Amino acid sequence: MVLTDRNPVFRRLSGSARRVFLAVFGLAPVLLLTSCGEFFLPVNNTTTAAGSTTYAYVVNVNNSGSGGTLSEYTITSGVVAAISGSPLALPATPTSIVVAPNNAFLYVGTTVGVLMYTINTGGTLTQGNNGTVIYTGPSQPESLAVDATTSWLLIANKGTTELDALAITALSGLPVTGTPMSAVLDSPTPVQLSIDPANTNVFVALGPGGTDAFAFNAANLAGSPWGNAPFHIGLAPKSTTSNAVDVDPSSTYLFIAESPTNILRKFAISNLTSQQSSYSVGQAPAAILSDPNGQYVYVTNETDNTITGFSLSAGALTALTDSPFATAKAPLAIAEDSTKSYVVVAGFGNNPNLWVYSYDPTSQGTLDVSTTLSTASSDPSYAIGLALSH
Repeated sequence: MVLTDRNPVFRRLSGSARRVFLAVFGLAPVLLLTSCGEFFLPVNNTTTAAGSTTYAYVVNVNNSGSGGTLSEYTITSGVVAAISGSPLALPATPTSIVVAPNNAFLYVGTTVGVLMYTINTGGTLTQGNNGTVIYTGPSQPESLAVDATTSWLLIANKGTTELDALAITALSGLPVTGTPMSAVLDSPTPVQLSIDPANTNVFVALGPGGTDAFAFNAANLAGSPWGNAPFHIGLAPKSTTSNAVDVDPSSTYLFIAESPTNILRKFAISNLTSQQSSYSVGQAPAAILSDPNGQYVYVTNETDNTITGFSLSAGALTALTDSPFATAKAPLAIAEDSTKSYVVVAGFGNNPNLWVYSYDPTSQGTLDVSTTLSTASSDPSYAIGLALSH
């Protein structure tokens, strides 16, 4: 295996993650592209009652750099248990993952397209569409999202300006037609997309290209859900890459993580022309979680293996007293469980790579480690995506 800019696995790695991969295989880098910072789509913050048990799914790249696995877990009162039959072998190398807001379907992006799984009672998975991909775009799907009505699967594709919305049926999870509705990004460098809980805006972190914001109309099932040309948000001074985006549960504020300035930027969605404020985070911020209760914002930092935490009140962010919190090596994914009681982080680095936190009962917003485990038998695990039921 040659790790160059043409290798799909290596192209997805950034910062310390690339160094880990190179060290494991004893190879020198041929070409290091600009850090993309983030490899996954955080779970949509729209919540749906899912009982006291959350289903968690993690995609891992095989240590050969080709193919991968899909690990399945239940989380009940902070106790994590592997689901029978886990992990599942994937037919191609995974690139992204998301659970539909109706908790009925799981979508996994791979280097050959998007796979769809039905989520059964107990969290087990059944692959749909006769085991074949439901979407093949112009390149590999870099990031996925599903709108709040489970009517559209959104796909940002690697190395292209094509941003696709594929109409899906909420009853089956399958596409209505094979032809997606497309919008055009300002830069062919998408790394992560997110749709706001109000289901009216889509935001795309474009790495070195800044961030794009699109108006979105999920009800336009007969045509395109996309608004006009995107509103573009440039990088902050001295930033070179936009790594991650997320929106608070009231759909009022947009958060953007950038490096190497290592900042979290906050915008009012009603006025994206002016940044409201910026806050320091750790080295190489990789993922953002604006918790569904609207009380906290957490940022995982890939290089220093930490989580920076803030309280959110009246639109203002305040650094939590005990922040930053230690976490998995190269933490690339963060999400909150369906009971809004536990935070889950997946790391690309050494085992244990799945960390589950509870909220400290005496210190608001402080994350206490509840459980740690490994999602793959290899070490490092090479976990590149995490999705939880809502």
